[in-house]
Amino acid sequence: MSYPWQANAWESIQRMHSSDRLHHALLFTGEDGCGNEGFVRELAESLLCNDPGPQGRACKQCRSCQVFAGKAHPDYLFVGLQEERQAILIEQIRELNHFLGLSRSYGRRKVAVIAPAERMNVNAANSLLKSLEEPTDGTHILLLTSHPASLLPTIRSRCQIVRLPLPAPSQALEWLQGHNSQHPPEKLLGIARGRPLAALELDSSDMLANCTLWFQHLSQLVQGKGNITDISAHWEKFDKNILLDWQFDCLLGIVKNETGHRPELAELQKGIQKTAIWQIHEKLLELKQLANHPLNPRLFVETMLMLWLVKS
Repeated sequence: MSYPWQANAWESIQRMHSSDRLHHALLFTGEDGCGNEGFVRELAESLLCNDPGPQGRACKQCRSCQVFAGKAHPDYLFVGLQEERQAILIEQIRELNHFLGLSRSYGRRKVAVIAPAERMNVNAANSLLKSLEEPTDGTHILLLTSHPASLLPTIRSRCQIVRLPLPAPSQALEWLQGHNSQHPPEKLLGIARGRPLAALELDSSDMLANCTLWFQHLSQLVQGKGNITDISAHWEKFDKNILLDWQFDCLLGIVKNETGHRPELAELQKGIQKTAIWQIHEKLLELKQLANHPLNPRLFVETMLMLWLVKS
């Protein structure tokens, strides 16, 4: 499903579609936790629908919509991370290339979705180039990423880029208030940087407690009260990308002096010098490039922690 803050993006795509200007490869970029996966899935369904409505929405009634809802549509392929894999592999993209060359079963189009697109390894990304350069008639490739700079420039240049926005604060708050969160919506949105679905996930899982604990450990370390070995042992099995994103959010909050609603960040802020913030940020960006590689997880977490011990 799509969300109210995505209405303009939907209308723009439908105008291109109705005037036969919709590119065969669309690269959707935007923040995680804003419902962008739902937007791309709804678009895929609408492109496959045999009788879309006046706003381009899928009718939900035709045979194509029925098999799509049943996750059995022969003209639709989703390419994502396989279980226990950190990257989208070349074999998956070869399957996609083969799929795009097959005859259509239900209508005029075939649609493939790749998400998160930045997780394609180099071989997979290079394998996709042929389908981007020489598209089969009646096919659309929809790529979704929150890190477009991590994609090969040759991939980006062959796609039409569509920016999916972060909702306005009032929109995000109104949406979250409608979901009866256990924690104050303002606090959840503050921690989630205004991303409503990320905020809802924080509220409905142990993610909020984990986030708080991570920064408590980090604050203890910066103040000389924690042990890198013990802390890294606790976090080595946790998702490295989530830990990195938490730290990026933290640095942004410190720079903007927006830590008041989070005591654990305010405490951490006391222990680091402002002159070290950008140095930490730069080193975290370097680690982000390695987050999906099969590196020693304990060593990776230790490296993250040591960045915060920089004094200037």
